[in-house]
Amino acid sequence: MATILAATILGSCTSASPASGNALKAAGPPAVGILGFPHAQVGKTYRFAFPLLVNTSKNTLRVTSWRLDNVPKGAKVTGYALYSMKDTNGYILDSRDGDPSTPSERDMTKMPNYLGKPIVIRSHGDTGDYYAMVKVKVVGHIRKHLTGCRVSYTQYSENYTQPVHCEYALDMK
Repeated sequence: MATILAATILGSCTSASPASGNALKAAGPPAVGILGFPHAQVGKTYRFAFPLLVNTSKNTLRVTSWRLDNVPKGAKVTGYALYSMKDTNGYILDSRDGDPSTPSERDMTKMPNYLGKPIVIRSHGDTGDYYAMVKVKVVGHIRKHLTGCRVSYTQYSENYTQPVHCEYALDMK
């Protein structure tokens, strides 16, 4: 489901429900374009990178989760992962599980998943070596793009949630 969280909430926070945040700026190709596969197939699983994040505020924050807000009929989010660019030899934008033509260094099923690791972003800093991905299985015909990356974070023991641009296409021809 689209509400599966990529990282567990870390530490105790005083807010009952998250406030709308504005401390993050999305960066990298997912922040400005559309990632996707032109010939998606039912039964296949695809992964897409979330945008990299930059903290535009004067205060350190801690990213606690990522999620995809809009998942169309025919697509099913089956998980989230947090990867290190050191392990994946860079920022992998997309991947298809079980693709025999995928080089082993791009096979995300074999990469260490740092899910639950605290991602601390200092003032005007970025996510550094880490990036999140969503794992999506095609379960039926998809007519719309997957959209709306949402990031949750804490700052001064307060919970915030903020949407950032992302769009993923699983086009079926």
